[in-house]
Amino acid sequence: MKNVSALLLIILLSLSLSYDAAGQKVTPERDKYVLLTMPYNQRPLNLYRGQVQANAGYKFAVRAQSFNADGDLVYLKNYGTGSVYHYYFVNLRYGLTSFIELGAETNFLRRGIREASVTVVSTTLTSAERITVNKLTESRGMGDIFLYTALRLPVQYKWFDIDITGGIFLPTSGYEPEIPSNTITSASLASENTSTINLHYNNTNGYGVPVYLLATASKISYKDFTVEAEWTMRTPGKEGQNIRWEETLAEKSFSYYNQLYSYLLSDIYTFDFSLHYQATGWFNLSLNGSFFRTKGGWTEYWGNKYRNPEKKLINLEPGFELQISPGLKICQLAGFPLSGKNNDAPFYMFTTLSYSIFPFMR
Repeated sequence: MKNVSALLLIILLSLSLSYDAAGQKVTPERDKYVLLTMPYNQRPLNLYRGQVQANAGYKFAVRAQSFNADGDLVYLKNYGTGSVYHYYFVNLRYGLTSFIELGAETNFLRRGIREASVTVVSTTLTSAERITVNKLTESRGMGDIFLYTALRLPVQYKWFDIDITGGIFLPTSGYEPEIPSNTITSASLASENTSTINLHYNNTNGYGVPVYLLATASKISYKDFTVEAEWTMRTPGKEGQNIRWEETLAEKSFSYYNQLYSYLLSDIYTFDFSLHYQATGWFNLSLNGSFFRTKGGWTEYWGNKYRNPEKKLINLEPGFELQISPGLKICQLAGFPLSGKNNDAPFYMFTTLSYSIFPFMR
């Protein structure tokens, strides 16, 4: 009997030790090294308490195609209107508690769309006049500052998480377009006069009005696999006013005047659904499907309000997350447009560097 009791005691101790060891993989000791190196499938949607994270990203897009109003794909290079797109962003996040996160974000945009040149030739019996028109529409500048608060379930993450985010885009950037910088050059030959008109429009990067954001996300993990879904809505706080530049050409010289108009931004809805595989503790693979849609809104032209066209876009985004050091990660994804309506369909690469610290934890 004593031998049986001793054997049972040894078995119970062995089970207890094995349970602790197995549990350590899921909920390890909460020092800052463990928290900083927590794999994607084991960490919650929000930051941990006291964690500070700085993110910087760059998005490079090639605008070579778009979807028209019927949803058909249009190859812009056939019309000479292809372009590239440069987008930079910075984001600062802070875990006020393990369930409340505060954040701020802004961006910088640089983009130019050069349309196909148009040449008109007028001839008489003794001479000819050739006029070529080039048009470049450039958008560049800082974006609005975005402030937000995110709340998640007040429980330790094991396999399921959900959060709600609310924020506002403050109209801090310049949103009125700058005066156009059009030029005209002329040359005369014995029997031909040649003129080149370069139209250069300078737009900025900003909403011009407060824009509210509401989002919710959920995350479910099973072993090395994770499924995440996120829904986001942006809606304007009020109607806005902006200026539209008009120009006249006389005696080979441009003069400009602006007209005030009103507008109401469209509501923007996005839905993302992603599947993640934790290949190792420091490498995560993902495949994301992204749906984008706008609805409502209007823009004023010559005293009349015209409804903004509804836009749609579906992208497929394979990507990965790589842990370089305890505090440093790099994330990379590529975007491939699948379908859409009234929207550009660029191929893009998005790279993000993420640095995290616990400044108040030893």
